[in-house]
Amino acid sequence: MDLNQLDKIVQEVVLETVKNNGLDTGHNTYDKKLAAVMEHSMIRPDATPAMVKQFCEEAVRYRFRNVSLAPCFVALAAELLKGTGVGVSTAVCFPMGIASTETKVFETNEVINNGATEIDLPVNIGLVKAGEFRAIRDEIEAVVKASAKRALIKVAVDLGQLTEEEQIKVAVTAKISGADFLKIAATTRLAGITAADMEFFRQIIGPEMGLKADGGIKDRNTSLSIIEAGGTTIGASGSVKIVTG
Repeated sequence: MDLNQLDKIVQEVVLETVKNNGLDTGHNTYDKKLAAVMEHSMIRPDATPAMVKQFCEEAVRYRFRNVSLAPCFVALAAELLKGTGVGVSTAVCFPMGIASTETKVFETNEVINNGATEIDLPVNIGLVKAGEFRAIRDEIEAVVKASAKRALIKVAVDLGQLTEEEQIKVAVTAKISGADFLKIAATTRLAGITAADMEFFRQIIGPEMGLKADGGIKDRNTSLSIIEAGGTTIGASGSVKIVTG
């Protein structure tokens, strides 16, 4: 048996495990309601295909909303999760959003064609600082148009990069541009996302737009407070620990 045959057998075993819902009788006790809004996140430079397979198995076992992975793993995750009810989320031009609009549109089409169902879209921070909100609106609208309702578009606001006034302007711009979600991120802020952050942005965007929290969320109580304050979804790498307490 050569290595290609062995790899094919391993792949088939993993697929069968995932499609059978990855059930493990040792993991029956967890917060199912919270798990349903969790994004099982692993966007990291050292991720491997084996780690992606493990993450997909965990996502099915705990019935997470989706797995959130780098664009290069979208096709693999989509295949592993086919028929399970768990979606695939990714990010385009992450983390700074400084690529051209054409590049963002291209990446959006590529990841959707590969199976992505939700996409995080970082705004161009330089354009925000320059007050170029017409350009930001045009860019978001271009990505939303490219998605053609095939995937949810989540415009990201990094709290550590923007002033409160800039945060408000980005939130409003995202809403009027037709984005499905506003994503509140703490990528560059030491303090993680809080319930107060959710309340603040929920007041700005109103009750209908989705609101995602991502950054520094590590326990069940914090997660529940974020949802109660108006959050729709939570992105976290420690999802299993959060839902199992």
